[in-house]
Amino acid sequence: MDAPHSRGSTGKIRDGLNPVEYLWRDHYYFLKEHGYTLRPRYHPEWIPSWLGTDKCFTECEDGHMISSSGQVLDASRADGTVVALKRIDISLGNDEITIGKYFSSGPLASDPRNHCVPILDIIEPKEGSNIAFIAMPLLINTRSYVPFTTIGEVVEFFRQIIEASHSFIPIVELILISDSKCDNIMGDGLILFDSPPHPSQRIMKRDFSGRAPKPTTRTLRPIKYYFIDFDLSHKYREEDAPYLKDAPWGGDWTVPEHQGPNFTPCEPFAVDVYCLGNGFKNIIVPHRGFEFMRELVMDMMNADPKKRPTMSEVVSRFGIIMKNLSWLKLRSPVVRIDARWTRQDSIQHWKTQVYNMISGVPAIPKYQEQVSGREVQWLRWRELFACLGKQVSKMVHWIPMIPRSVDIK
Repeated sequence: MDAPHSRGSTGKIRDGLNPVEYLWRDHYYFLKEHGYTLRPRYHPEWIPSWLGTDKCFTECEDGHMISSSGQVLDASRADGTVVALKRIDISLGNDEITIGKYFSSGPLASDPRNHCVPILDIIEPKEGSNIAFIAMPLLINTRSYVPFTTIGEVVEFFRQIIEASHSFIPIVELILISDSKCDNIMGDGLILFDSPPHPSQRIMKRDFSGRAPKPTTRTLRPIKYYFIDFDLSHKYREEDAPYLKDAPWGGDWTVPEHQGPNFTPCEPFAVDVYCLGNGFKNIIVPHRGFEFMRELVMDMMNADPKKRPTMSEVVSRFGIIMKNLSWLKLRSPVVRIDARWTRQDSIQHWKTQVYNMISGVPAIPKYQEQVSGREVQWLRWRELFACLGKQVSKMVHWIPMIPRSVDIK
């Protein structure tokens, strides 16, 4: 890899790019012809903006590279919309484009239960190349950049993902995601920011004109979650039963059917249930207050695939779990087991929850796609009321008399 040019460097420039970025540079003009403009860093004639200045490359927008895999890069359309472009090697023969088109067209495209990231555009390979590109909405890993603040927010995350996994099984055809771990789930979290952050440096605004604003909570601005990766996905027909697939596959190396020196074909939908359960486990185990999910998650991760619940059973059991959760539990904070949670933290959290309750903000966020236009307008007003309430509290120094802590274990 070419080392980033240092502060004030005036030495000979090769290109300053990571090898995984070369493909994007080489397709700059090709993608521009199709209406997508990459960042200045990927222009074939790019010269680092910090050269000849006292700036360090980390202070400049074009000093930040894409992820180590180099599979996805943001781009701007002619109308100013920022999208994500993913490169796909069609010579590998996977069904990613086929599966993506399946969920992005027809009745499924408007089905609110559809949580597969939609394909906005498909760019066929240029002459002599096997690399195609798909354009998708620009999503973010909301679990990393915007932490959950209440148990109700996590419950809504679980609900959407369980709903999505169950709806992958239409009446005529069966869709196997094959890698449904939580790493492959992202959200339309840009709505949490008043000004969009830079895709590679989230603490900065996209144009590097300053620090990105602090995101609001998903309680005030509910978001939708999407499965993003279908390169291991398959589409089956009912007549293809029994559905068996040669192991191993996917990114979850703990799947019981994938252990041992000798692999035998296994039931892939049971593997999906395990991977989903393991993803949920990685969220609930490090945090307090999720005892209500433990039994279901452990059953989903049963070492015997025949003893795991089907996704239909998971949906049913989770629905019962949700009905039995109190408002106090749902509005309780998400706190790591090893975190120090102070009295002041508790006071601030419950002050916010009181304002939300007064404003009519539900404990379980309701994604706006599921509400009417009038309800959307009311949600925005409630967000305003909640913010005003906080300001009034600061002015009069009002602190509600609440317990030192709430038992969320």
